[in-house]
Amino acid sequence: MAEKTQYDDVFDEILRGLDRIAFGEILITIHDSRVVQVEHREKKRFSQSRTGDCAGRAQHYHDAVDDRTAGESRKERRTI
Repeated sequence: MAEKTQYDDVFDEILRGLDRIAFGEILITIHDSRVVQVEHREKKRFSQSRTGDCAGRAQHYHDAVDDRTAGESRKERRTI
């Protein structure tokens, strides 16, 4: 088992954001050369049509991620 680093909690939080956000931002705040905050900002757009727009692409993205990660966590795949 690999030794835990001081940034493991930060990496885990970033990966959780990547797993649940289809469109948005992950903002990392640093003070005095240390990560002090991680923010997740998700964008959701709505329109009359559910195909060919952001909502359709977001659903497609989540379906692809679900297929790709079935039975496997993102943490198991990362290499640092």
